[in-house]
Amino acid sequence: MKIVVANSIGRLDNGQQVILFPSRWDSAVKGDRPFAYYPYELAYLSSLLKRDTDHNVKMLDGNLDLLGADEYADVIAAEKPKLLITECSALTYPAMTRAALAVKQRTGCDIWLTGPLATYDPNRCLKDGWDKTFRGEFELNVLETVTGNLPGAPGYINLDFLPWPEDTDISRIDYSEMSNPVPGLIQVYPTRGCPLACTFCVVPLYYGGHGNSHKSHRQRDVDNVCDEIEHLAVKYDGFNGCFFNEEAHNANPQWLEQFATRLIQRGLNCFTYDAMCGYWNYTQPLVELLAQAGYRQIRFGVESTSEVVGKQIRKTMHLERLERFMGWCRTAGIDCYGTFQIGAPGATEETDLQTIADLRRWAADGLMQRWQVSTSTPQPGTPFYQQAVDEGWLQTDDLSHFDGERAVLSFPGYPAERIEKVRAMA
Repeated sequence: MKIVVANSIGRLDNGQQVILFPSRWDSAVKGDRPFAYYPYELAYLSSLLKRDTDHNVKMLDGNLDLLGADEYADVIAAEKPKLLITECSALTYPAMTRAALAVKQRTGCDIWLTGPLATYDPNRCLKDGWDKTFRGEFELNVLETVTGNLPGAPGYINLDFLPWPEDTDISRIDYSEMSNPVPGLIQVYPTRGCPLACTFCVVPLYYGGHGNSHKSHRQRDVDNVCDEIEHLAVKYDGFNGCFFNEEAHNANPQWLEQFATRLIQRGLNCFTYDAMCGYWNYTQPLVELLAQAGYRQIRFGVESTSEVVGKQIRKTMHLERLERFMGWCRTAGIDCYGTFQIGAPGATEETDLQTIADLRRWAADGLMQRWQVSTSTPQPGTPFYQQAVDEGWLQTDDLSHFDGERAVLSFPGYPAERIEKVRAMA
C-alpha cells in the first residue's frame, strides 16, 4: 500500500505564508516567511512506518515548499496514495481539509487526521470528511491501525522505541530557524512533554488535557541522542550543532545535567546548541555546565511581566528569579531568547506596555539578545479558548484568523485594535 505522510500547507488562501508547528500552534506572516520548522512528529511516524511495515511510505512537506491547498492537492494526488496522513492545528485546518478531500476524490484514498484539531474536536473532523482521527501522540496508534491491530489506550510513548525521524524524503538541514545563534543547526528532540499547564497552550491538551498532563515529560537515553548528533554531523557538511526544539528541554534538571556531561565526555561540545526551556528550575552551576557543553542560547516563555497576567494564564511570574537566571546566562556566555504575548488574559494596555519596557531594559543591559512577540491567540481546546467564549471576548470563529498576528478577541477597556497597536510597538 502506498502511504503518504504529509505535513500541512505553506500558504493560506489569503496568500499569507504559514510558520507551521501543529503540535503546538501555527502562525502566519505577510510577505516572505523567514523559516520553517521541522515536522518532527510526522517525521517520526514516517520513519516508524518504514521500519515496522512493508508499505511504500513517502513523506511530503507542502509547508516547506510553500504550497497552497490546491497545488498541494495536485502534488499529493500524483503519488497515488491509498492512505494520506496529516496533522493540523486551527490555522491550517480549513485549507488542508479542502486539499485532503480533493486528494480523496481523485484517488479514492483514506484520509487520516492527527494533531490538535483531531484531539480537540474529532466529531467535527469526521463530519468534515476525514475517515479517521487520532488524539494526542499518534505514532503508535497510527502504526497499530495500519498493521490491523486495535489501537491501544492513549498513553505516553517510550521515546527510545522510536527510530530517528525522517531524513530521506525530506532533508533535516533544510529547516533552518532564523533565531538560532549560528546557521547550520538541525532540530533534534531529546525530550517530549511538559509538566506545566498554561491555559493558553495546546501542549497539555495534546498530552492528556490540562490538569492531567503533568507527568508527560519524558527523556531519551543520553547516548542515543549523542549518537544521533554524531550521525547528523557526518551526514551534513554544513552541520554546526542542534536546536533542541522541545516543549521543555530542562524539565528534568538531573537528566539535563547527565546529558550535558555526556556531550562533553564524547567531545560533542565542539558544536553549538540552542534549546527551548523554562527558567524556573535552573541553578547557576547547571547554566555553567551547559555553557561548557556548547549551549549558546536558551529560549523561555516570559509571556508578560505582570503578576496578574501570570495568575490568569497559570504561569506564575517570578521577575527576580528570571532576571537572576538571565544574569547567570550573560556571565556564562549564553544568549537569552524570550517569548512574549500581547493581549493575554488579565492584560491591560498598561501591563503590556510595562512588559515592553522590561524587555527594552533587558535588551539594553545585555540580559536578552533575541525575542518574539505574538498576539495572544486562544487555541481551540485550551482553557483560554473556553474562557474567551464564555466571557464574550472572541471576535471571530474563523480559524484562518488565528495567526498570532491579528487580535481575534477584545477585552473590556482593551479592544482588539489597541492590542494590535501595542504589539506593533513591541
